[in-house]
Amino acid sequence: MKIIKFVVSFLLFLGILILMVWAGKKSNEQTCNHISILINTSGNIQLLTESDILKILERKNAHCEGKVIKEIELATIHKILTQENYIKSVDKVHFLGSKLQIEVTLYNILMEVQPKTGAKFLLDVEGVYLPYSSKVENGVIVAQGVIPNSFQTKETVTANNRELYELFTIATLIQEDPFYSALFTRMYIDEKQHITFYPTVGNLPVLFGTAQDAQNKLKSLKYMYEDVLPYMNEDKYARLDVRFKNRIVATKSKS
Repeated sequence: MKIIKFVVSFLLFLGILILMVWAGKKSNEQTCNHISILINTSGNIQLLTESDILKILERKNAHCEGKVIKEIELATIHKILTQENYIKSVDKVHFLGSKLQIEVTLYNILMEVQPKTGAKFLLDVEGVYLPYSSKVENGVIVAQGVIPNSFQTKETVTANNRELYELFTIATLIQEDPFYSALFTRMYIDEKQHITFYPTVGNLPVLFGTAQDAQNKLKSLKYMYEDVLPYMNEDKYARLDVRFKNRIVATKSKS
């Protein structure tokens, strides 16, 4: 009796295996009739769209809609997309029936950097260098001034590039708080590595100095904008200065 059960079970398993192989072979004979692209992005800026990714595949002769599935090299598609500037990771490239499903994660852009000399570029929230894209529009912090721009795409900014690292450190703190990110969207760094903010509220530039004690400086500015500036006549002043510990200096206008 046990032998019979074993034989039946074995034959059932073998039948299922044969069906799976047949189904897989049959599936490979099908043509790819659709490409589904899922784009993951954690920020407000989406530098690539589904249309962009399809164009990338077409440009690299890897567009597979209408092709026989067994002739499509998924590893090649994965490699092509991994090499694209704004794609952080290629999470899935696989078939669901006759549909090719691609899932990618984009970089989350923090800053647009505009050096005094040289080309503009971007930094993501982890400090990764990326080429400039006009799609950033007004959704990121803009840093301008005396900033070295010698880098390789997808390198990460380090303290060796002091000017940019200071800006990146401050921008990271600004981005973490909705109050700061709405107020401080433009920064300028001069030859002395002093950073100035140009706020979206009021007409007073803010001399911020360096990234040293940046959190306390930002807290002081928050108090200033919420509880002091509404009662000040800004026309009498030229700028605010937070370089001094636990103190904000309002410099009077010469006029």
